Amino acid sequence: MTDKTTDQKLADLLIRHIDNPYVEPLTGLNIRGFYLKEAVRAVESFTDAIAERMLRDVIDRYSMD
Repeated sequence: MTDKTTDQKLADLLIRHIDNPYVEPLTGLNIRGFYLKEAVRAVESFTDAIAERMLRDVIDRYSMD
């Protein structure tokens, strides 16, 4: 597996969890913030420019909230 494949898979996983975070049924709280922090950490080491741009776009979109 290449770094680009790894970056893209990780970006896809993080994007999916950021867009659709787990919501605790009783309180309605979600863990999007956790996945945003993980995304910020992960994107710094990406070598695949496309995966990096995709993940940064999602980080930027939800960081505005």
